[in-house]
Amino acid sequence: MIPENIDLKQLASDLDEDAVAMGQYTGEQFPTLEKDLINTVSDAQALDFGSLGVVVLDDTPVPTSNLRDIAQELLNETDIDTVIVRAPASAAVVSDVHSRASLEAGQHELLSTTDYVLGTELLVRDVTESGVGNIEWGQSLIWGLVTLLVVVVIVAASVRRKAISV
Repeated sequence: MIPENIDLKQLASDLDEDAVAMGQYTGEQFPTLEKDLINTVSDAQALDFGSLGVVVLDDTPVPTSNLRDIAQELLNETDIDTVIVRAPASAAVVSDVHSRASLEAGQHELLSTTDYVLGTELLVRDVTESGVGNIEWGQSLIWGLVTLLVVVVIVAASVRRKAISV
């Protein structure tokens, strides 16, 4: 659910402008944060992460799961591939190009620091270097089925051998 105090249209407009949307209070308290995040977003694209948008909220919504809803709506309303929504007590990341598993793996370091720029850099690094999104699930399924078939044949042969010897 999107909290009433969140203006999605304004946030989407800010993201379309320079890929960073900043809460007024946070922007006043940390005047270089927006510029630093814009540089980080630019670096992410240079690392083949894809387009990245970062939203910094002044307050953490209750429940914090609303952060994911905000991120998803902004992903839907913009042409950005991945959206991070940061708040003082939590964060959410959604993407059209990165797997949920690789985002979850990278999100740990994002949440482990209060430095929003560093956290964003760590997320980008972890997702781009993660092998989680590159797992060949089809091939893994085939090998799993082959292994299961071998086990079934061995068990069947063992049962048959015991039945004959009795």
